[in-house]
Amino acid sequence: MKKLLFALLLMILNATLFAATNKVNIQDSLRKIDQTNDNNIKISTFYNLGQYYNYYKGDSAIIYHTKAERLAIETKSYSWLPAIYNSMSSVSNTVLGNYPAGLYYSFEELKSVNKCLEQGINIFIFPNNIALDWCNYNIAMSYAFLGNKSKALEYISKTGSKNGSKEFNEIQIQKGVERRFRTMAQAVWAQFFVIIKEYEKALSFNTTARRLNDSSSFENKWGEPYVVLADIFTHQKEYEKAINAFKVALPYAIKDNFYKDILEIYYGIANNYYLLNKYDSSIAHANKVINMSSDITFTEGLLKTNQLLFKLYTLKGNRDSALKYIIKTDSLRDEVFNNSKANDAQNMAINEEAKQRALAEQDAKQRKILIITAIGLILVAVGVYLNGKRKQRERLRQIEEDRKNNELAAARDLQQSMLPKENPKRADLDIATFIRSSTEVGGDYYDFFPQPDGVIFSVCGDATGHGVTSGMMVSVTKAGLNGISPVKPNKILQRLNGVVKRIDLGTLRMSLNIAEITNDEVFLSSAAMPPIYLYKAATKQVEEFMNNGLPLGGLRDEDFVLENRKFEAGDVLVQLSDGLPEAPNLEGEMYDYERLSSLIQSSCHLTAQEIIDVLIKSVDEWMQGKRNPDDITLVVTKKK
Repeated sequence: MKKLLFALLLMILNATLFAATNKVNIQDSLRKIDQTNDNNIKISTFYNLGQYYNYYKGDSAIIYHTKAERLAIETKSYSWLPAIYNSMSSVSNTVLGNYPAGLYYSFEELKSVNKCLEQGINIFIFPNNIALDWCNYNIAMSYAFLGNKSKALEYISKTGSKNGSKEFNEIQIQKGVERRFRTMAQAVWAQFFVIIKEYEKALSFNTTARRLNDSSSFENKWGEPYVVLADIFTHQKEYEKAINAFKVALPYAIKDNFYKDILEIYYGIANNYYLLNKYDSSIAHANKVINMSSDITFTEGLLKTNQLLFKLYTLKGNRDSALKYIIKTDSLRDEVFNNSKANDAQNMAINEEAKQRALAEQDAKQRKILIITAIGLILVAVGVYLNGKRKQRERLRQIEEDRKNNELAAARDLQQSMLPKENPKRADLDIATFIRSSTEVGGDYYDFFPQPDGVIFSVCGDATGHGVTSGMMVSVTKAGLNGISPVKPNKILQRLNGVVKRIDLGTLRMSLNIAEITNDEVFLSSAAMPPIYLYKAATKQVEEFMNNGLPLGGLRDEDFVLENRKFEAGDVLVQLSDGLPEAPNLEGEMYDYERLSSLIQSSCHLTAQEIIDVLIKSVDEWMQGKRNPDDITLVVTKKK
């Protein structure tokens, strides 16, 4: 474990020193690549360019690391891949806020390490004997950012320590940086425990980190221990202390050129001023984030800042400004949670390479002119030909349109046939359902699987997208569920994930939750679905279940969390897709999960069907006649 943290902190220090002491000229670096046949130098240059941009321009960092990755694979220089994927995972998580991409790259790192170990290849950056420990740490951090605490703790335990390495203090490092290394070791573990919301452990490690930091010279101090302390104070609702801690961290972040950390600090100060109801101070610091973000990538922080400014201007009654920031929030939310971010980055790499390495520019322009001229002549000839065939094409188009309409009707009929003809009957249960598709063929799905002993498995799902392709995923899910023996919901999800993965429908995924309803208990498990709501009649409170795994068809060996609760007279279970809570009104504002939870709490004295009627009426009034862009599905089960 000591070696693992030594490697981790060595990488952090290398990145820090590279960012703080180097000025990179892109053209000079690419010219250096053109002038050498040494692939190792080329890979090293691309990798170092990525390191330079790691905490400054996340998209640019991904671009250059992707170039290094491609060249390493083409030249079979596999020793570079673990370090490349490590940096890509770190940038995706901490700078771009693209957590699915961060998890993807961390598992790519694990595969590359295993390949090196199998072939006896010495791995770049860290020793082979701790490479797997390092990968497990990186995967644990990725799961922590995704909010999957159980998986984060599972992988952190594989590194050889459940609580972090206090033994690191025994490592002897070159005089002058030893205390900085030891500070980083404690702060890194403190940050991990903050992310998974174990604040007492975080405070323990962070106290040691701050003690070491405070005894260092200004040049060797690090701002992260104070940022972590500020996060802990915010959790404890000590907002003034949090602001002071952020302000202590600021000069160290500026000194190290940690631009992303500077933005994070400004957002933290703005958020705590908001919590203190000091709205003008909050707006001032939030605007610092907005202004700096024009030159620095910090996607998740920018998203949070726009959300904060929307709330602030709403409270101040400035409708125009509030609308401006909610529009920006919607745009950034799509960017943060887009699982194809890694592919976008690879395309950006291709485009930038084409722009910066325009060799023999004049010759290329001449070739383009010839090609365009030839294409133009061909298009003219084709146009003349097609004009003569216009009537025939129109007839064919009408035939094709009729065929597609018939296929859509058949697909719609097939999807309807996938839904239960009637809800199951059990004397002690009142069950009602609702589904409304946003297109001819929707991606939502619900089902019931009654068992001979009276147990009912209630299923609610949401396939990727809409139309015929999502209908295919629903069909696969239905068939898979019918072929799986009745076990606990988390095991059903695990087996169904294997079925979907083996069928391989490309980028299609299926989100699904399952409730097993016995005589007096309910067992719950979910794969990337919205919360399951459980209203308890005894306390008149609503509990949300958020222990989500990844969508079905993603990772092959994904595990899913199982939770169970008592299900007593008057209790109500609500399963739903995201179409209702994320329904937009005419201003583009979402209906919101908190509004939904509150309405469920106030409606559970009604029957199951009446509860659905109340929820649908509320969301229709919210949309004011606007067509909902997503399917809406509700499954309500009330214990009599």
